Formats: sequence, C-alpha cells, structure tokens
Amino acid sequence: IEEQRVGRNKDTTINNTYIDSGSYRRKFDCISDNPKLNRLLYKLAKKMLRHRAGTLYEDMYWISLEDIEVVAEETNSLTEKEIIYSEKTKKVVKGNPNLLTIHSHPNSFPPSISDFNSNFSNEYSVGIVICHDGRIYMYSAEEDIPDDYYNLTIVEYLKQGYNEDEAQVLALKEIEKKFNIQIKEVTEC
Repeated sequence: IEEQRVGRNKDTTINNTYIDSGSYRRKFDCISDNPKLNRLLYKLAKKMLRHRAGTLYEDMYWISLEDIEVVAEETNSLTEKEIIYSEKTKKVVKGNPNLLTIHSHPNSFPPSISDFNSNFSNEYSVGIVICHDGRIYMYSAEEDIPDDYYNLTIVEYLKQGYNEDEAQVLALKEIEKKFNIQIKEVTEC
C-alpha cells in the first residue's frame, strides 16, 4: 500500500469524510447570503482539495460576483505553494474589481501576506482560502502590508513558543489592528 503512495505528502492529505460532511458544507452557507454563490464555492473547494490532496500545489479560481460564474482558473501549477497567473488570467483580472478569489492552501496555513497584497493590488472584493485540514478563511485588504513587518511579527510569536500556524494567525490578527485588512475563519452559522 505504501508503494502506491510514493510522492504523496502525508501532511497535505485531506479527510474525505469531513470534506463530504454536512458540517463542512454548512460552513459555506455562512459565506454569503447568495445560495448560488455558496454552492459554487463548496463545489470548487471540494474539487481543489481532491485535485491537490497529498501535494504542495495550489489551485485558484476567480468568480464574477455579478454572474456567479468562474471567469478564470489556474489549476495546472507546477510551482509549489504559489499561484502564477497566466496571461489569460491577467487579462480577466485587470480592471475587474468585482471578483472573488478562492484558492487552496495545502499546508493549511491562513492567508499569506502575499494573498492580502494580491487582494489589494488586484482590487478583488474578497478572497477565500481553502485549507487541506478543513479550515476556511475569508480575507480582504485595502492597503499593502510590508512583507518584512509581517515576517518580523511572526518571528516574535514563534519566539514565544507558538507553532508556525498559530504564529501566522496571531500575526494577522495583530496586523488587522494596525492596517486596513480583514480576516475571518469561516465556521458553521
């Protein structure tokens, strides 16, 4: 059995039972007041998680909030832990602030500072991160956050004994108080 899973990263596997559960599904009901959007987000989340389970690769979709349709996607990345925009995606994104993004985080960390800065520079309405451990985060940014400031804030929490995930969450909560960003873990309503 182990030989069948060569190349799989055990830290990035998903719990299919949980992903298929009503509990996980109900989290999506809390994202917006639009049932059509919530259903689409749930469908895309499951698709991304199954596609990237056991890897460090990410998938990303851009959804028009006017039409509630996917207008761009990056699902063939060969770069770990990063989304690289194709020219086609760049054309769709440019000058279109009425987009919601949803992408996967195989290491199950909260949104990165790069996610916030991309949200700000591309003027997305909101971003959603789907973690392989079942957590979901919503985020947005109204200003650019210096990478160095974020990294130093994380280091301070690591020195206090927090693990990487905890340090990132605490750093983002601290930055949220000082900068115009928003982050929220989505839970059941």
